[in-house]
Amino acid sequence: MTKQLNWAVNILFVVLALLALGWVWGVVTNWGEIESRPVRLAYIICDLFLVIPLGVAGGYGLKRGKSWGGPVFVLALGVLLFDIAHGMFYLIWDNYFGIPLWLGFILLAVLIVYTAFAIRALMQSSPPA
Repeated sequence: MTKQLNWAVNILFVVLALLALGWVWGVVTNWGEIESRPVRLAYIICDLFLVIPLGVAGGYGLKRGKSWGGPVFVLALGVLLFDIAHGMFYLIWDNYFGIPLWLGFILLAVLIVYTAFAIRALMQSSPPA
């Protein structure tokens, strides 16, 4: 694994940990609001049972040199990007966190740049077929 790919995987682990901590905070402080809105329930179910497990599996697979690690990592990046883009704008538009919409665009742009960096690092670390 190259240094860049190692960075990409470690960044993904940090993002997933922040996502999990965000949901823990949300459940502890706002469970009534989460359970009263089907969309928010769908987000927590998707994050806890799809996004986080895929990201952990993909990162683990890459760190252990497994052949399935790369495809799972890319799938996890795509799912994360869709999830964060959709979920963030829903929550920001709904003024759930009191965060201005322009900040959502900046955070999404950062995630897009990270995703491009991670995919490029993966492609550079894979031997040509």
